[in-house]
Amino acid sequence: MTEILELLRGVDPFSQLDEAELAALADRVAVVDVPAGRELFSHGDAGDRAYVVLSGELEVRAPGPLGVLVVNVLGRGDLVGETSLIRGTTRNATVAARSDSRLVAIAAEDLKAAIGRAGRALMETLLDRWEETRNQVVRGERMVQLGTLAAGIAHELNNPAAAVRRSSQVLGETLQRLAEAMKTMAHAVLGPEQAEAFTRAMEVIASGDAPSPPSDPLERANLERKVGESIAHLGIAEAWTLAPDAVDAGLDPHVIDRLGTTFGPEVLPAVVELAVATASARRLAEEIGWAAGHMSKVAQDLGSYSRVGEAPIQDVDLTDGLDKSLSLLDHRLEGIEVVREYAPDLPLVTAAPSELNQVWTNLIANAAQAVGPGGRIVLRAYPVGDTVVVEVEDNGPGIAESDQQRVFDAFYTTKPPGSGTGLGLAISRKIVVVDHKGDLSVDSEPGRTVFRAVIPTTPR
Repeated sequence: MTEILELLRGVDPFSQLDEAELAALADRVAVVDVPAGRELFSHGDAGDRAYVVLSGELEVRAPGPLGVLVVNVLGRGDLVGETSLIRGTTRNATVAARSDSRLVAIAAEDLKAAIGRAGRALMETLLDRWEETRNQVVRGERMVQLGTLAAGIAHELNNPAAAVRRSSQVLGETLQRLAEAMKTMAHAVLGPEQAEAFTRAMEVIASGDAPSPPSDPLERANLERKVGESIAHLGIAEAWTLAPDAVDAGLDPHVIDRLGTTFGPEVLPAVVELAVATASARRLAEEIGWAAGHMSKVAQDLGSYSRVGEAPIQDVDLTDGLDKSLSLLDHRLEGIEVVREYAPDLPLVTAAPSELNQVWTNLIANAAQAVGPGGRIVLRAYPVGDTVVVEVEDNGPGIAESDQQRVFDAFYTTKPPGSGTGLGLAISRKIVVVDHKGDLSVDSEPGRTVFRAVIPTTPR
C-alpha cells in the first residue's frame, strides 16, 4: 500500500489529490503483472483502465511512415492508456512488456474523477506526449524522403556507369580490330619472318595474355631497369621513357631481344612503340570497364537499399544479400578483416530481399564503425530448424549492458551527436521481427559483439 501511495503521489493527475483521496484510490486499484514479451493491449482494442508502471519496462508501438515503430519506452511512474479513456476511443497504440513488469491498474471512473481535480496538469502532459509523437512522425517522413533521394541517386549514377561500360566494351573491340588490321599490314609490308614475329607479339598483347608486372616495387623497379637497358641497347632514344609502359605491356628483356633480332633499327622503334601503346590502351580499357562495373554495382545496391517495402516476396539466398552489403560498404571496410563463414547448402528463405539487405547493411556498418581499421568482422549464416540464422560479429569495445536493451529503440543511439539517427537498428528490428516474423538480438561484451537475426525459411 505504501509503495502504491508513493507511486501515485508522483503521477499526474493523481498528484493533485489530497492524502485521503489518494488513500481511497490506492484501496481501489489493482496490481497487474505482465511477463516480458506479452502485450498489455493492442492498437484498436477497447479499454476500461489506465495503468501506472510500478516496475519493469513497457514499449509503445505505433504505426508510422516506415511501418510499426517503437515510439516510446515507459518505466516506473509513467502513465499509459489514459488517452483512449479520456477521448472515449479505442486504443491508439500497442503496449507490450519488454521486461517482466508490474502495473497499477486504475479504473476509468477513478481516472476521470482525478482529471476533474487536475485537468490542466493532465492536458500539459498530453500535449507534451503529442508533441513528441509528432516529432517521431516528422523524423519518419524524413527517412522516407531519404529513401527517395537514395533511389534517385542510384538512377542518376547507373546511367553514366552504363554508358562508360558500353564505351569500354567498344574500345576493347576497337583495339581487337586494330590489332587485326596491323597484322594484315605487317604481312603486306614486312618480310614473312618479321610479319610472323610481329603477329605473335600483337596477338599476345591484344589478348591480355602477356604476363602481369610484378607487384613488389623493388622487383618492378629492377625489371624496368633491365627493360630500359634492352631497349637502349637496340638504339631507341627514348628507352627509359618507354620502359615503364613496356613492363605494363608484358614486354620483358627476352621479348625485346627477340624483337631486336627480327627487326632492323629502322623498324624496331616503331614496333616497340606500337606494342607499348596497344598494351597501354588495352589495360586502360580494362580499368575503365572495372570502374564502370563497380559503379553500376554500387548503383544497383543503393537502389536495392532504398526500396524498403517495395520488393516482392521471393526465394532469397541470404549470403547473396550479405555480399551485396559488403560491396556497398567497401569504402568503409578498408583495413578491416572480413571473414565469411557460410554453411554449405544453405536453404533459401521466402522474404523481401531489399529489406533484409538493409538489415545487413546496418549491422555491418555498425560493426565497421565499432572496430575501425585493424579490426575484424565475421559474417555467419547457418540453418537452425526451419530458420536461417545470420550473425554479424565484431571484436570492438562492446556495448554497455545498460544500452543493450535499448539499442533497438527508435532514435536511441550510443554514437556521438551527428554520427547517427538512432533509427538503423529500430528499422532493422521492424524488418526482421514485424515483417518477417523472425528475431533480432544482440549479445555483447568487451572484445565481442554479436548481432543475431533469425529468419524463417517460409512465411509464418
